[in-house]
Amino acid sequence: MSKTENQSPQQGNLGMEQHNVPSPTKTEPASPTPSTPQPPVPSAPPAFPVQLKGLESCFISPKKAFIAAGGTEQQFAREVNFAMQAMLNNPYLIDCARQYPDHLVEAIKNVSLTGLTLNPELRLGYLVPYKGKVKFQASYMGKVDILIRTGVVKDIYSDLVYANDEFSMTKGTGGTIIHKPNVFGERGDLLGGYYFAVLTSGVVKFDAMPKARIEEIKSRSEAVKKGKQSPWDTDFEEMARKTIVNWAFKFLPKTGISDSMIKETQLDDEMFEAWKNAQGQKPDDFEEDDTPYAEEVK
Repeated sequence: MSKTENQSPQQGNLGMEQHNVPSPTKTEPASPTPSTPQPPVPSAPPAFPVQLKGLESCFISPKKAFIAAGGTEQQFAREVNFAMQAMLNNPYLIDCARQYPDHLVEAIKNVSLTGLTLNPELRLGYLVPYKGKVKFQASYMGKVDILIRTGVVKDIYSDLVYANDEFSMTKGTGGTIIHKPNVFGERGDLLGGYYFAVLTSGVVKFDAMPKARIEEIKSRSEAVKKGKQSPWDTDFEEMARKTIVNWAFKFLPKTGISDSMIKETQLDDEMFEAWKNAQGQKPDDFEEDDTPYAEEVK
């Protein structure tokens, strides 16, 4: 057998490959194959709303204080977006912010101090025009949220009593309150309302407010005094319940609530509701203090 015949197929192939190697040529850089994934092109950041130009620092400077108060960067970004939405929906807020930018900064800080949100779906707090300045204001539901979240109460609510309801209240040791509303019949004239709160200690607190007192507080509303339509016209029962809870807040323990929270919860949101429900009227119609018991807040 010849030497060539003793070569293995692999050896023969190697020899053939060496024999047929083409002469060196200029190499071109290899182009990526179609299957090679390409990195995404980063999109440009969204443009700052042109209506808010000049107020950029107001939406940046509260960040440090917001996070120091317990918020996160993600929460801060969300609240800033909610704040921008609120201002774009209510141009008068933009005018107020341009006149007093520091108050807008403080308003955004107070969102974190109270632990609430400007999310319009949750309706826990709002940016409102108050005497030409932007303020953060806790709503009725926001106040209840703070009281429960901070451990002041386990539960709190208020309700109204009508002439055809069954109602009785006993104060003192072993005091009780019984309310059986005539929910499926004619309830008659309004007599008043009451609040009922269960403290974290298990202690129950309650009291009643007569209709005359509710009407007196209603008459203090600047919108009502000026003959403007207000939530007292469109949502009387809700406004009355909120008035009673505001009154109850004075008698609840404040342990665990910071001074900032107390300040925010003492503000009533009627001013905002009246302003919101009467768009088209002059802004200064709603720049007076509509806070019930304002003279009693120290």
